[in-house]
Amino acid sequence: MAMQHHERDGVAAVSRALSTYRNGWHPMNSAVEVEPGEWWLVAQYGDRYAIVRLLEIGGERGYRVVTGEADPSERRLVGYFRSLRAATERGHKNWLARQSRPGGINGS
Repeated sequence: MAMQHHERDGVAAVSRALSTYRNGWHPMNSAVEVEPGEWWLVAQYGDRYAIVRLLEIGGERGYRVVTGEADPSERRLVGYFRSLRAATERGHKNWLARQSRPGGINGS
């Protein structure tokens, strides 16, 4: 037996989704401050994927982002940023980029 739906079912589903959608999510929301001036970006199951540290260089304060590997020698520099918002965004985008293989679809 085939399922049949009415247009109003789709409209109701969109309405429900919009009422519970958390508009404005930012990678900063996944940052956990483990000590003053150090944040870990954590995936949904608790895996750390980036480390953000507050630092001061030449009288200017900023943030340094590295990848979140457990072995410090395996961590890679993501970059330096002037705001926590920019630092967490770049750390998150770096992590997303590492989730897929480079190149086009089907490896071409």
